[in-house]
Amino acid sequence: MDDEVNKQISAEQILKEVYERRKVVKPSTKVDILDLEELHEYQRRKRSEYETYLKRNRLDMGQWIRYAKFEVEQHDMRRARSIFERALLVDNGYIPLWIRYIDTELKSKFINHARNLLDRAINTLPRVDKLWYKYLLMEESLGNISIVRSLFTKWTSLEPHPNAWDSFVAFEVRQENFENARDVYSRYVLVHPMVSTWRKWVQFETTYGDVDTVRKVYSLAVDTLASFPDKEREDDLISLIISFATWESAQQEYERCRALYDIAIEKWPQRDELRNSLVHFEKKFGNIISAEESVIHKRKRSYEERLRESPRDYDTWWLYLDLVQAYFQPQVLETLKKSVSSNEPTASVKNIAWKQYIYLWIRLLTFVELEMSNIECCRGLYKRLVDHLIPHKQFTFSKVWLMYANFEIRQGNIDTARKILGRSLGTCPKVKTFRGYIELEIKLKQFDRVRKIYEKFLEFNPLKVDTWVNYAELEENLGDEDRCRAIYDLAISNADAIGFSKDSMIFLMQRSIEFETDEEEFGRARQLFDKYIQMNENLPQLWITYALYESSNPSEGQLNSLRENLIDDDDELNFEATDENIVRAREVFERALKHFKRTDHKENRAVIYEAYKSFEDNHGSDEDRQAIGKRMPRLIREQGPNAIEQESYEFPDDEHDNSKEPNVSKFLALAKKWNESQQA
Repeated sequence: MDDEVNKQISAEQILKEVYERRKVVKPSTKVDILDLEELHEYQRRKRSEYETYLKRNRLDMGQWIRYAKFEVEQHDMRRARSIFERALLVDNGYIPLWIRYIDTELKSKFINHARNLLDRAINTLPRVDKLWYKYLLMEESLGNISIVRSLFTKWTSLEPHPNAWDSFVAFEVRQENFENARDVYSRYVLVHPMVSTWRKWVQFETTYGDVDTVRKVYSLAVDTLASFPDKEREDDLISLIISFATWESAQQEYERCRALYDIAIEKWPQRDELRNSLVHFEKKFGNIISAEESVIHKRKRSYEERLRESPRDYDTWWLYLDLVQAYFQPQVLETLKKSVSSNEPTASVKNIAWKQYIYLWIRLLTFVELEMSNIECCRGLYKRLVDHLIPHKQFTFSKVWLMYANFEIRQGNIDTARKILGRSLGTCPKVKTFRGYIELEIKLKQFDRVRKIYEKFLEFNPLKVDTWVNYAELEENLGDEDRCRAIYDLAISNADAIGFSKDSMIFLMQRSIEFETDEEEFGRARQLFDKYIQMNENLPQLWITYALYESSNPSEGQLNSLRENLIDDDDELNFEATDENIVRAREVFERALKHFKRTDHKENRAVIYEAYKSFEDNHGSDEDRQAIGKRMPRLIREQGPNAIEQESYEFPDDEHDNSKEPNVSKFLALAKKWNESQQA
């Protein structure tokens, strides 16, 4: 039982069962009529059946039609007409009944009967196009042209749908009676005053008329449609005007075309289709100047449309201002003011939108000051921007403060400029503002003020190592080496408290060493190198730099001897490296090798050996080069775990060094491993 329920029934099985259960339709009995008496009996019986059925359901038009068809088959047209007429008395609005009645008369070639019947039909149902078409087709096929024309005239007097008018025009064209066709179109456009109707007339004149008739129809169409204040037809009318102008350009009537566009644009200045078509026309047929003007106006309208939809699209504002400033000079100031009025960003944080908005203000300020030379207006704009628009409690723009200060300096108001920058630093201090203020005071040669600003700057942000270096370089340029050295010493000694990064500390030490070297204070420079190395002992490049420094700079004794031999104190020292310098450099290399050997940094140790060898190649003797060559490490490749090849170095110095100190780090690692094994 379950198997039968779960058994799936396929589509083939369903079709097979349906095929087996289908009912076989028995063929109808064929009646053979042998004589006239049997024919009359058959006709009487069928007529009785039809009449009986129609007494019960007289509204069944299909039965009436079948009854009439039966009489036609019996070649009794009189009875058939009687049945059709009886049916029309029941329902004269049933169109298939009229069509079957008319077709019956036509098949039987009773043309007059059909004509009378069609005349009755179009008078009874004048809005049924099918009856009109049947009447017209019959008369035209019989060659009754005058009757067809009168029928069309009668039909169009009822102001039917456009298809009747199109058929009337097509009939006149077939008869090659083009004047009558024009008369039909003249009435057609009055009944259906649509652009599509006028276009049909234009197409007709283009095919069968001449240039004057086409222009006359276009002109009449534009004048007629323009007189209707219908907004819904405005799009169609504009498309018709564009079509008219395109046709005029095809006839090489360029002035007419341009005049059409000018009149239309004056009437509908906001329609981009007209201006775009004019641009296309000027590109194709106009001169260079007119084409460029059209393109420029098109771009201007496009920008204006975008800005109306999105007034805070600052990129579009910038492009729009470029265009206006290049081609519409009288509108520049108004456009600049419009670009910054009532469209400031809504965000309370500094973002790209605020930056773009400020740049629009900068453009306005520079234009008012430099192009218009309106100082008071420019000052008022600066005050409005600084006092009311920028939310200084959340963020500020150093560029605006600096521009404001420079503006006042150009007007000779130096104290005002200092107040502006002081207000900026007091309200919302920024690194750029400090730097700009410092540059300003340096230009004014007010170095005491510069020192005070630097001090405030370092209090505000001591982590900026550039600030310390720039401050020291200022003192160096002013010739105050003690102040410069004090700034470097202060920064280096308080590096941990300040929190300099590793890169910042490297830069600070390098600049300090360069300063001492430039001042010929090589002893101080060496002290800084020692301190520098203590801070970064694991940097092999630092050791190499120190060694090369020793080989290229004099010691204290050499420096004193060189100074004694100087004729003039302003002369430069002419120093050449001696054996003493080579030995000092080798001492640095050896210190580096001992350090990396002690810490077991094999790669760094190998780097030192390479630099040491390069140094001996340049400065050492043959014995020295051979000695360092014997000490060079060997690169060994070993097969490690998981079949991974590993690289390591072997140092000849380690093989001959019996007093090698135990590697503390390896010792601790082994002790830790032994301890873990004991706990397990």
